Amino acid sequence: MEPIINWKEIKTVLFDMDGTLLDLYFDYYFWQEYLPEQWAKKNNMSTQEAKVKLLDWYEKESGTLSWYCLDFWTQKLNFDVFALKADVQHLIKYRPHAESFLRRLNDSDLSLIMVTNAHEKLIRMKTEETGIDTFFSEIISSHSIGHAKEENAFWEKLKFKIPFDENKTLLIDDNLTVLRTAREFGIKHLLTVAKPNSQKPNQNSEEFEAVYSFDGVVF
Repeated sequence: MEPIINWKEIKTVLFDMDGTLLDLYFDYYFWQEYLPEQWAKKNNMSTQEAKVKLLDWYEKESGTLSWYCLDFWTQKLNFDVFALKADVQHLIKYRPHAESFLRRLNDSDLSLIMVTNAHEKLIRMKTEETGIDTFFSEIISSHSIGHAKEENAFWEKLKFKIPFDENKTLLIDDNLTVLRTAREFGIKHLLTVAKPNSQKPNQNSEEFEAVYSFDGVVF
């Protein structure tokens, strides 16, 4: 059963991109499979050895701006990570019914803003592939803010950039850490996504209500 949203209380909807509107499978496959395979070939090591090294580095950077920064990984791995992403660009897809949900919201008076940890280069790639940018008045990357969404400073600086009323704002994000940080900041309406990755089981939404399918969200 989908969460019941009191739309009369909401003026601004902040949307995450990857795992919320777009299928997280593209990113998962790239970081967990494709990049390790290609990096292993470049460095004459086994794919398994590359995975072990990369997963250790991923864990150390998790939740930081560096983790989401293509330039950081390009420098660290001495490998053009963005160019490699283009190899699997065809895997960039909307999550089921996400596009039609955005169309429905676009016919309202709500302010729709994308707030994403994705690097600006990757946002451009994904908007070119999907046209998702047409639904938003603004797309804000954490890289332009200088802090990842997992950090309180992101939300403080975001409010200077785009004034919004925390009590009348809905954030939909698949990342539970981000939702908790936003809750601490004061954002009242919070939803997560049950199945960010189409090729993986549902995630445990813990204390948050989850959207299972956007076509079931009454608006």
